[in-house]
Amino acid sequence: MFDVGFSELLVCFIVALVVLGPERLPKLARTLGRWSGQAKVYMRNLTTELDRETRLMELKKQVEEAQKLLSEQAQEAKASVGKLLKDGQDTKDEVEKLLKDGQESKAELEKLAKDSDPRP
Repeated sequence: MFDVGFSELLVCFIVALVVLGPERLPKLARTLGRWSGQAKVYMRNLTTELDRETRLMELKKQVEEAQKLLSEQAQEAKASVGKLLKDGQDTKDEVEKLLKDGQESKAELEKLAKDSDPRP
């Protein structure tokens, strides 16, 4: 993050030693260490939470895509079933018409057979 070399750290340490003195420097080092640790924990938690949110958004997007695909397939299946039902009804109507025509033809044949029967 910061491009600080060993020589810069040494200069900062010497200035802090001169300004704060040898009694307060260890206390400052402990305080800075605690703050640094807390900042690391905070950054780790933030990174973890951001990763979790990113994964959650990706999963949500996948679920939405799956729902959309499922809905499309359900509509296609519904249309196919509707077409099959219509075709079945058309076939039934056609068979009933043929049956009716067959019965009419049978009745006509029976009538013709009865009319042409030479028996008294």
